[in-house]
Amino acid sequence: MMTYIIIGVVIGLGLLLCFLLAVANFSWNQFYDKYKENEARRNSFGITTLQYVSQINQQVFQGKLKLTKTAEFRDFYGGGIVGLSQQTMNSNSLASLAIVSHELGHARQDFSSDKLKKHNRMRLLGRICGLFFMPLLIAGAVLSILQVLGVLEEIYFLYIGAGCGGVAILIFLFAIFLKYKEIQIEKEASDFAIEFLEQLLTPPEVEYCKELLDSARLTYWAALIRTLLSWTLLTPKNTLFK
Repeated sequence: MMTYIIIGVVIGLGLLLCFLLAVANFSWNQFYDKYKENEARRNSFGITTLQYVSQINQQVFQGKLKLTKTAEFRDFYGGGIVGLSQQTMNSNSLASLAIVSHELGHARQDFSSDKLKKHNRMRLLGRICGLFFMPLLIAGAVLSILQVLGVLEEIYFLYIGAGCGGVAILIFLFAIFLKYKEIQIEKEASDFAIEFLEQLLTPPEVEYCKELLDSARLTYWAALIRTLLSWTLLTPKNTLFK
């Protein structure tokens, strides 16, 4: 009986690993496909993204948002500024409206609480900690191995090695925590985006936008999974802190 249980657990873990690898490796392809589909769909009111942003800016933010131009596919929100590419500004596709609505969702987060600012500060701390991750990991492994092999006889080298390794593990767990928090922040921004879009689009158009935003959020899950499984070398290279 125990043998069957062990076999079942191994098979279950294998299937779970395959699922996680599929998410980690193919989520961007899924998002790109959804993006292309919705880029070809025009909103039924013919409103451009620039007109839409100006409307939401007045209705929700009392005109406090500033608009600026940015490069194609580099639309962003930060510090009260919404950056739109010329292509996005002139577009009336559902894809452009969905993506810009998501950035407006971040603006709403920024205006309503300090959650976004706190997360950005934690990301900065993470980037600093990330500089020490690999040196600590290597130092911990080298000192521990040399002490076990007898090259370094003093026991405190083993303790130092274990300490370095422990700190490296804590940095790794901090990276996982930040990626999970980022997923929560992105979900909330997408929820706000849907609320904005419901003021303008028809229910079927809103559903198309929701599918696109869901596929975009899946890429953040993929980043978390790639970080978790980076040691397996089965996923694309991923930055610990971004």
